[in-house]
Amino acid sequence: MPTIPFRVHKTGKNLSTMPSLGLTNVDFMNAQPLISIIIPTRNRGELLQVCLNAIRAQTYPHYEVLVIDDGSSLANREICRGLLQQYDSRVQWHEVHAPDTQGCGPSVIRNKGIALAQGKYVTFCDDDDFWTCTEHLATAVTCMERQAAQVYFGGIQVQDPSGNVIIEKMMPKVEHSLKSAQKLADYDVYAVSRQQILSYPDYAHLNITITTKALLDKIGGFWEQINYCEDINLFIRVCDAAEIILFRPSICAVHNAPAKRLDMSVSNSLSLQNKRLLEVNAYQHLLMACDSPCALYYTRISLSYLYKVISEELARGGKKMAALQYAQCALAMYPTLKWSVYLVWLHLSFAFR
Repeated sequence: MPTIPFRVHKTGKNLSTMPSLGLTNVDFMNAQPLISIIIPTRNRGELLQVCLNAIRAQTYPHYEVLVIDDGSSLANREICRGLLQQYDSRVQWHEVHAPDTQGCGPSVIRNKGIALAQGKYVTFCDDDDFWTCTEHLATAVTCMERQAAQVYFGGIQVQDPSGNVIIEKMMPKVEHSLKSAQKLADYDVYAVSRQQILSYPDYAHLNITITTKALLDKIGGFWEQINYCEDINLFIRVCDAAEIILFRPSICAVHNAPAKRLDMSVSNSLSLQNKRLLEVNAYQHLLMACDSPCALYYTRISLSYLYKVISEELARGGKKMAALQYAQCALAMYPTLKWSVYLVWLHLSFAFR
């Protein structure tokens, strides 16, 4: 992981002035298990407030929030510093790079947060998303402690900027596979197998992913060579490495579909072709990084589907040889009769033009 200069600011009120928690500042920092919440941010002051308010509403008090700013404008940094004064000292503001710089991307930023994290557990929340369940952390920590689990996933809903639901649930196949015998007593949480959680095409968004810091350290955190699909890449690698995995199907968070403004999101500033290539790299990395048959199977299906999409896009653009090559890659990665027929048709269609 490259060394990145940063500045840290403690913000807001001291916990010793918060009698409702019944904790002194020293008591809080020593309370276990602590959970570290990493929030990467860039020029999203107003949205960040919604995210932080949802964290403050959590019933579980033993957390630290690491807000990692990735080169926001000076004006936005001043807004955020003022905003964070309304929160207590559990919230920390870290500045990576000088203001108004390009930034280093989501993978590097989150790894910086992981390196700073003091908690036994680590979770993430994007600055434009928020948790909807006030006992999300309390349930997760209780169940993970009881089961000695390394990974915990919750349910998440995807909405557009107007609040309309785009995707009701992101892991319907996993939820459908749940058996009553897997359910933990007193909680809507299930102990699931690696095969269950890696039910293609389901995947868990980072906002409802909680892992032990030890597991993240073991796998090396996020792969820093990509700034797109880093969430899917990490999801598959933590599932590949974890021994005990928990899943809560209830909706615990809302993920806002990326805004269309080019300055708001790294993923939206990339061309479609670049996105495809970055996604290919993310899955090819998984073929090298993963060991379990379930993770490799999920990766092969994902990569085959992606090759098919690229092949079809190239075919529509009249790029004959490139389309054929990607079609062959798709067939080699995950052979199916349907795609074999398509490949023959593709050969013939180009041959007689």
